[in-house]
Order: sequence, then structure tokens, then C-alpha cells
Amino acid sequence: MRVATAIALTCLTAWGAPVIGAGGQNRLSDPKVAVEQAFWTELYGAGGTSLYCGTPFTAATDSLTASRIYSVKQIKSAMRCSTDRQCAVMNPQYLYMLADLHNLYPALSRIETARRKAQFGELGDSVVSKFVESDCDLKTSVLWIEPRDGAKGNIARALFYMHTEYDLPLPGSLELFKAWNQLDPVDAEEKRRNERIEQLQGTRNRFIDDPAAAERLTP
Repeated sequence: MRVATAIALTCLTAWGAPVIGAGGQNRLSDPKVAVEQAFWTELYGAGGTSLYCGTPFTAATDSLTASRIYSVKQIKSAMRCSTDRQCAVMNPQYLYMLADLHNLYPALSRIETARRKAQFGELGDSVVSKFVESDCDLKTSVLWIEPRDGAKGNIARALFYMHTEYDLPLPGSLELFKAWNQLDPVDAEEKRRNERIEQLQGTRNRFIDDPAAAERLTP
């Protein structure tokens, strides 16, 4: 391991005191630092591809944002709290949830704005993408958002992870997400990302290692 990476990992470990006995990651406790340093600098420092549109990028820019698949609004709703301070007092894991890299993916900022208040679902062939000019097959309505097929599995596996590691309710249909998990299988990039996240925060997404584990989930 390179010296720079080793130093970075040492700093990451020191960001937060572990939450003993809890699931999920316990290294990254500051969501802002996790996004700026672990996510953009370490995980996507060499570039990557945006989740919802599949747009390649070589570096972080103002047109990109770190998108939480299980959104902050949904986490607060599940915990029945309204402010970050209140949520952190109610559950010491709250800030670790927000900082968890398995729940973060790069997205175009304008796409994130469109999906922020919507829930994942399917809209059908009659709904046309509003982002055709950006070559983005993402369908949205007031209440729902349907990602391109190539992102559906990533989204489902991230939601399964948050559901099992932090005991959060699935924000949508379990059967739909199981179907997405099968429709869009784990690829080499998702496996590589899982390995890198383990180095950065010490946890893996079991549903990437074993996609069939999703079939054992029950309502």
C-alpha cells in the first residue's frame, strides 16, 4: 500500500469513536468529511461514472454530487426525528449512516435535485425521460423515480445494505428491489468499489458478495 493511502486510512479511522455492538460502519462519523475526503478523494479520486445516467467523469466538479441512495429524509422519517442534532441524540449511529460509503454514489447535481423527494419505483413505458437531451434514461414523476436498468441493481443492493446493517425499513417494495437485484447483476466495477470501501471504512456490502442473499429477505 502506498504511504499516502496508508496515512489517509489512518486519518479515516480516527474520525469517529466506534459505536460498540452496532451494525454498519463505525469509522466515519462526520458525513461532510466522509464525502469530501473518503468519497471524492479516495473512492473516486481517479474518476468514475455517475449512477443514474452512466456519465463518465475524471474528477469531482460542481456538476456532480454525492447521492445518498437511502436519503437523509427517508432516514429521518424512519427514525422519527427532524433535525441532525435530534437524530444523533436519539441514535448514535445516525451520523455513521449518513457517512456510510456503501450508501453514496456519484450523481449529476440536476438529477439529484429531481430525485430528492421521490421514492424508487417503476413508472412504465408511457412515461418518457425528462433528461433525454443528456442521454439519461431516468424517469421521474412527483412521487416516483425509475432509474435506468444499469443502475437498478446497485440501488437495490445499497438499500438492502442500509436495511440490514442499520435496521431501517426498506423505502419501497421488497419484491421490486429483489427483481432489480436480478435484472442488474453485480459487475466488476461494483466488486472493485466494495473492496475499496472495505479498506476505507471496514465494512463490505454482503449483497454484492452474495446477491442471492437478497432472496432470503422477508417483509
